Amino acid sequence: MLKNAVTDEQLNQIRTLYEISFPKSEKKSFQMMLQKRGLFEFLSIENEEGNFCGLAIMVLSGELVLLDYLAVKPECQGAGLGSIVLRELQERYGRERIVVEIETTTGLEAEKAENLRDRLRRKGFYLKNGMKPADFHVKLLGVEMEVLTFGRELTFEAYVSIYEKVFPGETGDKIWLL
Repeated sequence: MLKNAVTDEQLNQIRTLYEISFPKSEKKSFQMMLQKRGLFEFLSIENEEGNFCGLAIMVLSGELVLLDYLAVKPECQGAGLGSIVLRELQERYGRERIVVEIETTTGLEAEKAENLRDRLRRKGFYLKNGMKPADFHVKLLGVEMEVLTFGRELTFEAYVSIYEKVFPGETGDKIWLL
């Protein structure tokens, strides 16, 4: 199901789905992520027949692993593939290490969001699969986000350390505790 993306074809499939699946305000430069491959891991999600169905882009940061991007192609959705991928990620990285960010589902920003229904569906998916909200929210690059884990106690400082490892000296004014 999850395979390290190593071929040009796999990376091109991931890039194409990445570009259409996430809002501009939340996307990092794909080229920059490729250049930092020791810190970013690109995983291809494939169905039982070996067809590309989605992507998971992970940020590896010592004891923590950020599931930075997860997307499943529309034609592959609804069959439980996302839940299977989360279980595989837990096996691969360890349940207590995984951190996820989602756009906020509460407050004024969420109420005004055109995609509130998608945000609530996304949060429901992660909660249904055993994730729990951290005790804090953040503003990341101007976007209010909720942070989720598989029950690990996570401090704001530990969360920020993920970005400090990937972008040393560049996080100070980009991540705010809400």
